[in-house]
Amino acid sequence: MTFGEKLHRLRREKGMSQEALAGKLGVSRQAVSRWELGEVVPDTANVLGVSRIFGVSTDYLLLDECDGEGDTPAAKTAERSLRERQMAVGAGMMCRVLLLAVISLYHQYRLAPEPPVPMWWLLVVLLAVAVWKWRLDWRYLVRESGNLRALLIPDLAAAACAFFLPFCLERVPGQWEILLGQLAAVEFLVKSVKTLRLRYGLPWDGAGKR
Repeated sequence: MTFGEKLHRLRREKGMSQEALAGKLGVSRQAVSRWELGEVVPDTANVLGVSRIFGVSTDYLLLDECDGEGDTPAAKTAERSLRERQMAVGAGMMCRVLLLAVISLYHQYRLAPEPPVPMWWLLVVLLAVAVWKWRLDWRYLVRESGNLRALLIPDLAAAACAFFLPFCLERVPGQWEILLGQLAAVEFLVKSVKTLRLRYGLPWDGAGKR
């Protein structure tokens, strides 16, 4: 779609005549008509004026391949950046949940008469999740210049609650000690996820508060 076609569409959508637009830009009606017919292209000042009047970007106006604001390079870059930040936060949350899940399985297998799999398998999985988490934290530190301590302290507290509380609460019947340890760990896990989201520029709650 050419500049003239976009200008014509924007003007019609606003219910604005060529004369009215020309008056706002300080040009003649014939100039606006020639722009819409594609006979001439306005200078930079008039392109900026059209951009301000209709609230669109100059990229959208000047790039023929852009049929909408979402097709502009800036919009695509912003969308890609948002998707990448959401994936980074999602990966960080997933590895922390997996870490707590593996600790929970450890206690369930420890208390079982015959563990369904050898315990060393859990150690391998735990090591893999820990390496994954460290790589994510290191990427967060390098790319976002975030405070790694703000992540490590609640993460260590969550792991400590999930791992050590079941030993301290072994007298609780029905293996509820495992659930209590996980619930205590969740509070610290939420702090880590909140730190990640806010650092990556994502809203923490539905109201978009930061």
